[in-house]
Amino acid sequence: MPEYDDDDDDLPVRKREMGPLDGMFRDTSMVVLVLFACCCNGIALILGIIALATAKDPTAKSNALTVTIIAGIVTFLAVIAEIVQLVGGLGRIR
Repeated sequence: MPEYDDDDDDLPVRKREMGPLDGMFRDTSMVVLVLFACCCNGIALILGIIALATAKDPTAKSNALTVTIIAGIVTFLAVIAEIVQLVGGLGRIR
């Protein structure tokens, strides 16, 4: 009696469905993502929020969360610095 071997390795591999930004946040190094969040915080914050809403890959979602948090903190600090500079400049107008 011949031995029957039914391996599924000859079937095509089904690719997982991914969101629009999954590839960018999943495949990019964390160092580059942190630099992106610090240097381009406005765009990084927007893209991070979009990726959090649409990402299907857990690694991409985790990286997007990290970028969103860092970009949010940098944006918040920039706004506070502008307010302090504005308030400090008001006393010098006289």
